[in-house]
Amino acid sequence: MPLSLSRTVAVLVVLLLLTLSLTQLPDSDTASSDKPSEPAAAKPATAPITYKPIHSPADIEALTPPHIKPVAYTQVSTLANLEVKTKKQKFFDMILPAVLISKERLAEKREKLEQISAAEQPSPEQQQWLEQQKKRLKAKDISELRSKLAVHPTSIILAQAAIETGWGTSRFFLQGNNIFGVWSFNSKEPRMRASQSRDGKAIYVKKYASLIEAVDDYFITIARGGPYRKFRQARAQSQDALELIQHLDKYSEIGEEYVRRLRSVIVSNKMQRFDDYQLQTVNAI
Repeated sequence: MPLSLSRTVAVLVVLLLLTLSLTQLPDSDTASSDKPSEPAAAKPATAPITYKPIHSPADIEALTPPHIKPVAYTQVSTLANLEVKTKKQKFFDMILPAVLISKERLAEKREKLEQISAAEQPSPEQQQWLEQQKKRLKAKDISELRSKLAVHPTSIILAQAAIETGWGTSRFFLQGNNIFGVWSFNSKEPRMRASQSRDGKAIYVKKYASLIEAVDDYFITIARGGPYRKFRQARAQSQDALELIQHLDKYSEIGEEYVRRLRSVIVSNKMQRFDDYQLQTVNAI
């Protein structure tokens, strides 16, 4: 073989070996320890809310635990004529979706609050939203607003609803979707007059367009009310329903007796099973 040809072959062999070795090297982007992490999977969207009136107990949709269909009842019907066991189940079927929808709305607000809190420079829109929420819930700063946007066990809310409505039989509930006996002090808002008076003055309670609105307003009452400060502080430390209800003695004029009734209703009806229930997502439909 001529000398020039042998040199050419040798060069080609070296180039081939270099090419093969380079193809074995890891890609610089994928091998780098600075590779950005994959974005967190998006939270599944909640199934769309269905709005419907109740003309009779038969219109109440049965629960599908542990993922509950988001149904917003705009009109209710008395459960008074039902057998006790059936009445209680229908009550849960009717109230639970509204509670979970309202809690989901608060979760969305808390998420937005954390985004604003983490921003170096909140946008004017974010700042406006923040000020609106602080005014609405009477919060001095982000820390207090975060506390007031918190939630507590579903079992507590259902127990209060059962007591305040007489398991779905009270006039305020049937005529005004008022689940929690929330009073009205504003003559310009939808409301209805109570049969009793206080110090010679008429008492009014609020009327709501749906059960969801009633639960939303309940959370505002808990968030703004001075008598519930200890309750808000306690729920920041625990989500034990039977522990938290000890701080709800100011919710009713009967005080400690109200706490005893809450405990009895929660325990005897095994309501803590509802604490892990969640709204149905789009993927689950």
